Amino acid sequence: MSAKLKKLTEILKSLEANSEVDGAALVSVRGQLMCAALPKDADEKAVSAMAAALISIGSRVGSSLSAGEPKSMVIEGTERLILLRKAGDAALIATAPPDAKIGLIDFEMDKAVEQVKAVL
Repeated sequence: MSAKLKKLTEILKSLEANSEVDGAALVSVRGQLMCAALPKDADEKAVSAMAAALISIGSRVGSSLSAGEPKSMVIEGTERLILLRKAGDAALIATAPPDAKIGLIDFEMDKAVEQVKAVL
Protein backbone atom coordinates (compact mmCIF):
# COMPACT_ATOMS: atom_id res chain seq x y z
CA MET A 1 0.00 0.00 0.00
CA SER A 2 1.41 3.38 -0.98
CA ALA A 3 1.95 6.06 1.65
CA LYS A 4 -0.72 8.26 0.07
CA LEU A 5 -3.29 5.45 0.04
CA LYS A 6 -2.44 4.58 3.63
CA LYS A 7 -2.98 8.21 4.71
CA LEU A 8 -6.32 8.42 2.86
CA THR A 9 -7.48 5.18 4.51
CA GLU A 10 -6.48 6.57 7.92
CA ILE A 11 -8.59 9.68 7.23
CA LEU A 12 -11.64 7.50 6.51
CA LYS A 13 -11.10 5.44 9.64
CA SER A 14 -10.69 8.60 11.72
CA LEU A 15 -13.98 9.92 10.32
CA GLU A 16 -15.68 6.72 11.45
CA ALA A 17 -14.01 6.81 14.88
CA ASN A 18 -14.94 10.44 15.58
CA SER A 19 -18.59 10.38 14.49
CA GLU A 20 -21.51 8.06 13.89
CA VAL A 21 -20.32 7.36 10.35
CA ASP A 22 -20.26 3.60 9.85
CA GLY A 23 -18.92 3.45 6.31
CA ALA A 24 -16.94 5.78 4.07
CA ALA A 25 -15.25 5.83 0.69
CA LEU A 26 -13.18 8.20 -1.36
CA VAL A 27 -13.77 8.11 -5.11
CA SER A 28 -12.47 10.09 -8.04
CA VAL A 29 -14.92 12.41 -9.76
CA ARG A 30 -14.62 9.98 -12.68
CA GLY A 31 -16.04 7.16 -10.55
CA GLN A 32 -12.91 5.20 -9.63
CA LEU A 33 -12.58 3.91 -6.08
CA MET A 34 -9.55 5.40 -4.35
CA CYS A 35 -10.01 3.82 -0.92
CA ALA A 36 -12.90 2.57 1.17
CA ALA A 37 -14.00 1.53 4.62
CA LEU A 38 -17.48 0.42 3.60
CA PRO A 39 -19.60 -2.41 5.02
CA LYS A 40 -18.60 -5.79 3.59
CA ASP A 41 -21.87 -6.19 1.67
CA ALA A 42 -21.44 -2.88 -0.21
CA ASP A 43 -20.65 -3.05 -3.92
CA GLU A 44 -17.69 -0.66 -3.92
CA LYS A 45 -17.56 -0.26 -7.70
CA ALA A 46 -21.25 0.60 -7.89
CA VAL A 47 -20.98 3.02 -4.95
CA SER A 48 -18.00 4.72 -6.63
CA ALA A 49 -19.78 5.16 -9.94
CA MET A 50 -22.98 6.43 -8.33
CA ALA A 51 -21.11 8.88 -6.05
CA ALA A 52 -19.38 10.37 -9.08
CA ALA A 53 -22.72 10.61 -10.87
CA LEU A 54 -24.27 12.40 -7.87
CA ILE A 55 -21.42 14.92 -7.82
CA SER A 56 -21.89 15.57 -11.54
CA ILE A 57 -25.67 15.89 -11.29
CA GLY A 58 -25.43 18.09 -8.19
CA SER A 59 -23.04 20.41 -9.99
CA ARG A 60 -25.33 20.68 -13.01
CA VAL A 61 -28.39 21.36 -10.84
CA GLY A 62 -26.47 23.95 -8.83
CA SER A 63 -25.36 25.66 -12.03
CA SER A 64 -28.84 25.56 -13.58
CA LEU A 65 -30.39 27.12 -10.49
CA SER A 66 -27.56 29.65 -9.98
CA ALA A 67 -26.68 28.07 -6.63
CA GLY A 68 -23.02 27.37 -7.45
CA GLU A 69 -21.14 24.20 -6.62
CA PRO A 70 -22.87 22.08 -3.98
CA LYS A 71 -21.04 21.92 -0.65
CA SER A 72 -22.75 18.74 0.40
CA MET A 73 -25.51 16.35 -0.52
CA VAL A 74 -27.57 14.28 1.89
CA ILE A 75 -29.84 11.36 1.09
CA GLU A 76 -32.14 10.59 3.99
CA GLY A 77 -33.17 6.99 3.47
CA THR A 78 -35.45 5.04 5.77
CA GLU A 79 -32.56 2.77 6.80
CA ARG A 80 -29.44 4.97 6.36
CA LEU A 81 -28.19 8.48 5.85
CA ILE A 82 -25.83 8.95 2.93
CA LEU A 83 -23.67 12.06 2.92
CA LEU A 84 -21.51 13.24 0.05
CA ARG A 85 -18.86 15.95 -0.13
CA LYS A 86 -16.61 17.01 -2.99
CA ALA A 87 -12.93 16.97 -2.00
CA GLY A 88 -10.99 18.53 -4.85
CA ASP A 89 -10.94 15.99 -7.67
CA ALA A 90 -12.47 13.37 -5.40
CA ALA A 91 -15.72 12.75 -3.56
CA LEU A 92 -16.09 11.62 0.03
CA ILE A 93 -19.16 9.50 0.65
CA ALA A 94 -20.25 8.33 4.09
CA THR A 95 -23.12 6.35 5.59
CA ALA A 96 -24.68 6.63 9.02
CA PRO A 97 -27.76 5.47 10.92
CA PRO A 98 -30.92 7.46 10.12
CA ASP A 99 -30.99 9.02 13.62
CA ALA A 100 -27.31 10.05 13.63
CA LYS A 101 -26.21 13.49 14.81
CA ILE A 102 -25.78 15.10 11.41
CA GLY A 103 -24.14 18.26 12.78
CA LEU A 104 -21.22 16.29 14.19
CA ILE A 105 -20.94 14.27 11.00
CA ASP A 106 -20.88 17.50 8.94
CA PHE A 107 -18.09 18.86 11.14
CA GLU A 108 -16.03 15.68 10.89
CA MET A 109 -16.61 15.38 7.13
CA ASP A 110 -15.44 18.96 6.61
CA LYS A 111 -12.24 18.11 8.51
CA ALA A 112 -11.79 14.93 6.49
CA VAL A 113 -12.25 16.81 3.20
CA GLU A 114 -9.51 19.28 4.14
CA GLN A 115 -7.20 16.41 5.07
CA VAL A 116 -7.95 14.61 1.80
CA LYS A 117 -7.21 17.77 -0.20
CA ALA A 118 -3.86 18.11 1.59
CA VAL A 119 -2.94 14.50 0.70
CA LEU A 120 -4.07 14.72 -2.93
